[in-house]
Amino acid sequence: MICYILCILFAARAAVAATATASTSFSVPTYTNPVRWSSQKYNVGAMSRAISVKGKEEYGALVDPSNTYQIYRDGGGSCTLNNRTFFVFDDTTAYTSATSGKLAGFASNSMGMVRDFDDPTALYDYTMSNSVGYFQPIPMSTAEATASKKTSTRYAFWTYTNCVQLSETSAAHFFHVKKYSSSSSSYVLGNTVAKYQIDSTSNIMGVKRWTQLAFANTTYAYGSFASMVVNHVVYLYALDSKYSSSYDVHVASVPADDFWDSSAYKYWDASTSTWSSDQPVPTARRKSSAVIQGTMPFSSGTVFYSEFHNQYLLIFFNGWVDSKFRVITAPTPLGPWNVTNTVIWETSPGKSYNYGGVAHPVFGAQEGATIGQKVRVHFSYQDKNGTTYPKVGRITFK
Repeated sequence: MICYILCILFAARAAVAATATASTSFSVPTYTNPVRWSSQKYNVGAMSRAISVKGKEEYGALVDPSNTYQIYRDGGGSCTLNNRTFFVFDDTTAYTSATSGKLAGFASNSMGMVRDFDDPTALYDYTMSNSVGYFQPIPMSTAEATASKKTSTRYAFWTYTNCVQLSETSAAHFFHVKKYSSSSSSYVLGNTVAKYQIDSTSNIMGVKRWTQLAFANTTYAYGSFASMVVNHVVYLYALDSKYSSSYDVHVASVPADDFWDSSAYKYWDASTSTWSSDQPVPTARRKSSAVIQGTMPFSSGTVFYSEFHNQYLLIFFNGWVDSKFRVITAPTPLGPWNVTNTVIWETSPGKSYNYGGVAHPVFGAQEGATIGQKVRVHFSYQDKNGTTYPKVGRITFK
């Protein structure tokens, strides 16, 4: 079953638990792709060049060419630890072949390692393959796992954003938590956050969830729309889906070293240009306090500093029923954001439309490259047969 794309994206902060509510570990492939990280800045001044696209390349499906399973999945984001770059996807279904129709396995999420930065479509599936079988890399608590064993009920953990890079060896990743009470009835509980850590010697990845919910569904789902680390400060962006129909973006921040301490979080109020330790509890639309008040709704997006443009870029999809990558810019993580958006790629839809567009600037951040000049992207594509899988491409600016 592929992700229900009209999921609600709103949520409320819960205290971070002292011990993990769920954890797991597993082997990962040994592929490495050396990464050069951007020298992030708080204030970057005027844009060095206008947004202008030189070229667009659509490479095709993001797959493991050695996997004998036929894989269908959607959503997802990327992450890099110890020079190992991997993708995390949402609902993943494996069949024994493209024609037999025999179900081999299903998981709420799956992972695949990037084999080579210069081989844009090739992954190595290590949680859903004929060699390892299948398992869900983002672990469930005992209560969640028990509920998911019942007929027509389950928990689903979905992401449409990249991870938060906390250090060379650790990262956090936000997932929407959706609960199915029957095959036709579901609701979003909020979001959860997983901690990744790869041991480069043993090639073992550890995944921990520190609490069932990071932000429950009574406030904004910080981190589920986009995130960025600037000078060791984490910025977590959230959509107001309930009251603004996803036109407004709110933001929280926390020092990277204090990420797992909920008392260290600050929340931005654009109307007063101040940070507060008091988490806002939305009971109506709070447009004036949002860091971005868009001219159109957002669905999925990626925020990063582009050395090529000397600006912060938000590359995003407009709504869940669109197929266009768009961009807006700002001189700081807090704006002011130029919401006169520019379409940078109108992707070709299959059966209906594409969704879940995410940018991956890390692919252009190799030694000697200018970050932001070439940006890898991926999106969820549904072919004429109605099967969904991620496609990958690249946008080159001039």
